[in-house]
Amino acid sequence: MTHTTLNQAAHHAANETANAGRRRFLKAAAAAGAATAAPLLCGNALAASHLSGRHMVHTTWGGVYRDAQIAAYCDPFSAATGAEVIQGGPMNAAKLSAMLESGKPIWDVVDVVDVQLAVDSRKGYFEKIDPTVVDVNEVEPEYVHDYGVANIVWSYNIGYNTDAFPTGRHPRSWADVFNVAKFPGKRTLRDRVFPTLEHALLADGVAMESLYPLDVDRAFAKLDTIKDDLILWKSNSESQQLFGDGVVGCGLILNGRGYDSHQKGAPVNIEWNQNIRSVDYYVIPKGAANADVAMQFMNYVTKPENQARMANRLAYAPTNLDAFEMIEEAVKPWLSTHPDNASRGILIDIDYWRDNLEPLAKRWTEWKLS
Repeated sequence: MTHTTLNQAAHHAANETANAGRRRFLKAAAAAGAATAAPLLCGNALAASHLSGRHMVHTTWGGVYRDAQIAAYCDPFSAATGAEVIQGGPMNAAKLSAMLESGKPIWDVVDVVDVQLAVDSRKGYFEKIDPTVVDVNEVEPEYVHDYGVANIVWSYNIGYNTDAFPTGRHPRSWADVFNVAKFPGKRTLRDRVFPTLEHALLADGVAMESLYPLDVDRAFAKLDTIKDDLILWKSNSESQQLFGDGVVGCGLILNGRGYDSHQKGAPVNIEWNQNIRSVDYYVIPKGAANADVAMQFMNYVTKPENQARMANRLAYAPTNLDAFEMIEEAVKPWLSTHPDNASRGILIDIDYWRDNLEPLAKRWTEWKLS
C-alpha cells in the first residue's frame, strides 16, 4: 500500500501544489460531462446480512459537519449493511488522546485532522488500515495513509462579515486581518497553535512557499500586535456564530463553514487568497471493540457517490476524483481543490507539525495566559 505523509518535500512549493490540484480537478471535470447531485446507493459489495445486528460508535466534529456526515455516510451505510451507527462525541482532541493513552477506547471510528493523525499514528494509537477490506485504490495516492482513510479536503480561509466589510472592500490577505487600523473591530482565530502561527507569519510578510520551518518567535511577536482585538474560537459552530452575529468583522473560518453560513443567508463570505488546505481522516482507535465494522464503514466512505453527497452539503472536496461528476456545479467554486482556489493557497506541512506540535501547543497555552 502506498504510504504518503504529505511531507514538505512533496509539497514545498505552492505553485507545484496548485498545479497538481489543477490537473486532478480538470481530469475529474473532463470526465464529468453533465454533473448530477442525485444521491446514489453505495455500489460496494457490502452484505447486509454480514453486519446485521452489529454496531459501531462514530465520532466526529459537531454542528453542520456532523449532520452532513450522518446524511452522507452513516445513514446510507446503515441502510446498505444493516449495521447500527451510534453517534459519539462530539470529537475532542484532548479527550481522544486521553482515551488512546488509556488503551480503552469507547469510540470505534473517529474523524481527525491530518496533524493529529501524523502525531498519534507515530505513537501506535490507531489500527492499521486493512487493504483487503478498504479499497485504497478509490482514494487519490497523496491521501492514502497506513493508519487513516481521507474523507475530505478543506481549507482555512480568511472570513469576513459583509455588513462590516462588503465584498470588494474586505480583507484580502492575512496582513489585512492583522491591520486593525485599516479594518477596525474584533477579529478571530482558532484557539489552536496550528495553523495560527502560519497565519501570523503570512501577516508579517513571509511567502507561502517559505513558511516552513516556522519562525516561531516571529509568529508570536506578530500575534502580540492583535492580542487585545482577538477572539479565539474553539468549535467551528462557534466561528460561524461569531461571524454571522457580527461579533467579529474578519478572521479565520473554514471554507465549508463559510459556505454553510453564506447559503443560509448570513452576512458571511470568504477570501481564497493565502488559504491553507488540510485533510480529515477517519481512524480506528487501537483496541476499538468494533474495529471490523469500522473498517467496512471506512471502505464505504471512499466511494464516489458518498463523497459527492458530502461535498454537495458542505463544500468539502472529495478524496476520490470520481465524485466530481456528481458534485453540483454551483458547489465546485467553493471547493479547496478547485484549481483557482488551490493556486492561491498551500497545503499544511503535517511532517513539521508531527515533530513540533507538543512543545508549540504548550507555548501557545502560555502565550494565551501571558
